[in-house]
Amino acid sequence: MSRKETTDATSSYVELSSQAYGLFVDAYASANQRALGYWKSLWEIASRPYASTAVETTVRENFDRANQVVTLTISELQASGSKVAETAEKFATHNAKVQDSVSLAFRGAVNTGISNMNFVKDTTQQQFEDMSKRVDEIQTRAMAAVSQN
Repeated sequence: MSRKETTDATSSYVELSSQAYGLFVDAYASANQRALGYWKSLWEIASRPYASTAVETTVRENFDRANQVVTLTISELQASGSKVAETAEKFATHNAKVQDSVSLAFRGAVNTGISNMNFVKDTTQQQFEDMSKRVDEIQTRAMAAVSQN
C-alpha cells in the first residue's frame, strides 16, 4: 500500500467511524424524543380533569380516555417500527461501506505482503548469486595458488 493509499484508508476509517457514531446518536436521540412525546401525551390524557362527577359520565370519559391511549399507543408503535426499519436500513448501508473499506484494506495488505516477499526473494537470489561468485573466485585463487606451488 502506498503512503497515499494508507492515508486514504485511514481517513476512510475515521470517516466511517464518525458516520457510525452519528447514526447511533441520531437513532438514540430520535427514540428518546419519541418516547418523551408518547409519555407526555399519556400524561395529558390521564391527568385531564373530569367534566362531571356523575358515574355514567365518568365511565364514558374513562372509555374515551382508554380509546385515546390505545390509539396513541398503536400510532407510537407504528412510528417506532417505521423508524427502526429506517435505522436498520441506514446501518445496513453503512455496514456495506465498512465491508468495502475492509476489503480494500485487506487487498492492500495482501499486495504489500506479496511485494515484500518478492523483494525478499529477489534480494536473497541476488545475495546467493553474489556468494556463488565469491566462492568461485576463492576456488579459482586457491587452485591458482596450489598450481603455483
